[in-house]
Amino acid sequence: MDLVWLKVPQWEHREGLFHGFIGRQGGKSRGGYSSLNLSFRVGDNPELVKDNLCDMKKTVGLHDLRIVTMRQVHGPHIIDIRDKHLKEAGEADGMVTEEREIFLGVLTADCVPILFNVPERKLVAGLHAGWRGTLGGISIKMVNHLRERYDVEPASIEVAMGPAIGPCCYEIGADVSVPMVQKWGGVAEKTLQWRDDRSYLDLRHLNRLQLEEAGVTSEKTYQIGPCTSCATNDFFSYRRRRGKNGLQISFIGWL
Repeated sequence: MDLVWLKVPQWEHREGLFHGFIGRQGGKSRGGYSSLNLSFRVGDNPELVKDNLCDMKKTVGLHDLRIVTMRQVHGPHIIDIRDKHLKEAGEADGMVTEEREIFLGVLTADCVPILFNVPERKLVAGLHAGWRGTLGGISIKMVNHLRERYDVEPASIEVAMGPAIGPCCYEIGADVSVPMVQKWGGVAEKTLQWRDDRSYLDLRHLNRLQLEEAGVTSEKTYQIGPCTSCATNDFFSYRRRRGKNGLQISFIGWL
């Protein structure tokens, strides 16, 4: 299987840690879903999606294990996962587990997939951060959740942000830029760019700054992969395809 599989170099030496940001190539779906669509909720043939998922899991070495996903709704909810037989966790945009052999999956096509790793605890989390989630500070909510529920100090958290739409392509209107600045002030202003009287947002940078504000060190925050709207041969882009697209997956877990 010819798979686009991006990894965090700093995590590859961790025995038992499986993770990655998977691209759109190597699957069986057709049309706007071509070819490795991994979402059952975008209108694709479910049998092809099932084949895509099985082939992908086999290629990354997780054929007999589950990758749990969420019904992502651009909200603030975070779910704790303990059931190894679970396929979908319900409505949420963040998941956490400290159970071995549970792999958390985040589906995206421009939004930011964020993977969290606490290696000393073998604890992982996955987060879906679009502009609404970012406005609500979902990255900070995850750090607070890990501290309050799992007694994890922010300085021990490692974070990787995968392929997402970049400031080169993510034009936004005042309905987004104004609330961002009102809520996050100078932090948001650092991530806004202005060209030809149009505003553009760097979602990954804003989430990075929010994580730093929550206590995650910049040295443990990694950005992996290109702008999805630029690299449409390798990644799905909702903005580029005007919503007629599949979704790629990012995943993390410990054996």
